[in-house]
Amino acid sequence: MSEIKQITALMLLTLAIAGLGLALIKYFPFFTEGDAVIAEYKAFFYVDGTLIENYVYEVKASNRFKMLYRFWEAPLSINRLNEPSIQFLNASINNEAFVYLKDFQGVVWLQNSLNKSLIEEIESSAYLNEIGIFNPEGFKAGKYNVTYAFKIYPPLEHDEEFCHLNLKLASNHLTYRKVEITLKNANYILKVFPHPPSLKIFEKENEIVFYGSLSKNELLELEILFKNDVLKVMDGFPKKVNNVAELTIKTNRYELTQYSLSLILLRIIQSLSLAFPFLFLFVYIAYGREKRFIVPKYLSVTPNNKLKPWLVNLIFKSDPLNFDEDGFYATLLDLHKRGKIKIEAKNNKGLKIQLLNEEGLDIYEKRVIKFLKSLSKNNIVDTDEVKKLVEILSLNRELEWKLLELKDELLYLTKRAERNAAESYVISGKKMLIPFISISIFLLLASILLAFNLPFYSISTILLANSFIPLTQSLIALAFPSTLFGKWRHSFYKEKLEWDAFKRFLSDLALIKKYSPKDLSIWGEWLIYGTALGVGDNVIKAMKALKVPLEELKIASNLPIFIQPIITAVPFSKTERGGFIGGGFGSGGGFGGGGAGAR
Repeated sequence: MSEIKQITALMLLTLAIAGLGLALIKYFPFFTEGDAVIAEYKAFFYVDGTLIENYVYEVKASNRFKMLYRFWEAPLSINRLNEPSIQFLNASINNEAFVYLKDFQGVVWLQNSLNKSLIEEIESSAYLNEIGIFNPEGFKAGKYNVTYAFKIYPPLEHDEEFCHLNLKLASNHLTYRKVEITLKNANYILKVFPHPPSLKIFEKENEIVFYGSLSKNELLELEILFKNDVLKVMDGFPKKVNNVAELTIKTNRYELTQYSLSLILLRIIQSLSLAFPFLFLFVYIAYGREKRFIVPKYLSVTPNNKLKPWLVNLIFKSDPLNFDEDGFYATLLDLHKRGKIKIEAKNNKGLKIQLLNEEGLDIYEKRVIKFLKSLSKNNIVDTDEVKKLVEILSLNRELEWKLLELKDELLYLTKRAERNAAESYVISGKKMLIPFISISIFLLLASILLAFNLPFYSISTILLANSFIPLTQSLIALAFPSTLFGKWRHSFYKEKLEWDAFKRFLSDLALIKKYSPKDLSIWGEWLIYGTALGVGDNVIKAMKALKVPLEELKIASNLPIFIQPIITAVPFSKTERGGFIGGGFGSGGGFGGGGAGAR
């Protein structure tokens, strides 16, 4: 793939990740609502402690739910209690379902019915402190409007001037698509801190209105600072606390700062997600763009047959820093051709490799010969004997070191090679991605820190999810060839294009079949360098189709058999292993809690 195609692919891919990622995160709550949701929630809170709640439950699947409810984390009762609690006053509904209540002691009350079986069913299913509507036949798909009236007897913190109430309205609940909370008698109120802070505020005559939406299980709470006069009208459980106003403001200022930082960080992450693809393009233009050369699309002549096959694999197959087993196989074929070793095919698809000559070898080829010697007997490597040897080594603890040594050496020969040899051909551009990766990791860590320090607000989840987008984009860019943001030295880029054209030629069966099967030297060279470039199988197919009489044809397809037993062998120590390993200030500290649900 040309560099223009590579940078285009990278831009399109990272732009798609940004666009799809941001859209998916935004609309994900809608797709995960489930079969029941609160289409609309309205609440009216009066200074005397009266709370009116109106729920519009939307059921999407018929007969799946029998109970639509809201429960409290505080004690719920029909009567007033001598502790902070919630007293049920009345309920109204627009359907034929039963209103029920299960109080703090587990006693069930069912409106307009004494049916024992219904009461027992509610008793076994409902939470403590739960109120709702019950349909024994199950609710049909549709919307159900329910209004509850309560009297709140909350814990109150006060000093000589101020009084504090933290009213928690929901914490464990369905998705609330639309929320509207009205605080009446606003003349008693000095300051209100909504949780989540994303709720919008509208003030009118003697009322303060909060509106917005809630994701599933997102905290809904109002922390209210009253004038001390409220104690004369609100029947609660007051407790003397010094510096109520200072404590309330200080706690919420800290949380609001965290929320604001999260919001700023979210905007930065979203902007960078959309900017990264274009920044990749800028880096490519500034540091990675190569001089243009005119090279034929197909090239039948080996661009440089003086270059060792393992170097062709390392530098020209894909990324100049990536080496694989094809380089090892091509080296074996090349050593066979040069008379350094002799490879023979056995009748059972095995191989015999005879070591002949070690003169004129480079550093990688010397390691190959050394590896073969470690497996040989009388300078002959037999794949059947290698398999037996590996089986013995894998079953013996004392010989385990030998197996590990073989595996490490094979890993070098098939995955690492002499990577520093590529430095004379290219300048790696991977370092140009360090700023992208560093910034992405920093943003991810900052998001994690803020998300886990905030109460459960939807922005915490959104921030955390968004922070993975730039990191994903950076890692994808890192996976592209190192030369995309780097440079080929001298005129090696032209040679790279020639090897690409040669590989393209060897990949086209129709083209290579046009050549005479009698020219064995060309076919032998094609087989070696085709193997190094990863298209050896295609050359073998053409040779078989044309019946090219070349002995390497018999051995090339069997080369993987040689190393397979070593790769798959499990050291003795690993086979032995088994068994198994075994009411306060601030967000979330409010009185009330619970929320709406369906079962």
